[in-house]
Amino acid sequence: MVVNPKYSNAVMGWCVESALNLIFDATVFVGKKIDRSGLFDFFKDNLQDQTVTHHQISRVVFDIKRNNYLDFDNSDSVVFTNKAKMKIVDRFVNLTQKDGRYMLVSFDIPEIKRVGRNNFRRAIKRMGFRQIQKSLWVTDRNVGDLVEAAAVEYKVNEYVAYFVAEKSNIDQFIQNILKH
Repeated sequence: MVVNPKYSNAVMGWCVESALNLIFDATVFVGKKIDRSGLFDFFKDNLQDQTVTHHQISRVVFDIKRNNYLDFDNSDSVVFTNKAKMKIVDRFVNLTQKDGRYMLVSFDIPEIKRVGRNNFRRAIKRMGFRQIQKSLWVTDRNVGDLVEAAAVEYKVNEYVAYFVAEKSNIDQFIQNILKH
């Protein structure tokens, strides 16, 4: 993220990722609903102990909206976009449960889409996937929605397939890979 030099040190240290984590904690763990009009007030209330000005908070809210990290549903509540989910994917993965099944992802993304392929590969690694073969990855968490969000966000969804398997002939091999 490019930081605007007009920001003070307090705001430079508090980047988009921190803002998204703050919203994530409030909406997921506290169950608070944040609406479009209350977004500024939410940041103001949560940053009152820091030396952050009204203008700096406005700028952060503007940047988050302008860069399409947040969207709003029919009731004007804040909703994370795929871009935001990829920014804090680790937080979403921690909410998923291990259910005794394996999520397998296979992809064959052409060289012309190298940037999207590399970004997608980084995202699935952050989700906890481990490589079994050249383009076959596995995890023991149910992260299908995040895989789909990553594929759409990086514009490689037509080259990605994911499967959920309860049993395979390589279960022991998969368990060994996931341990390390």
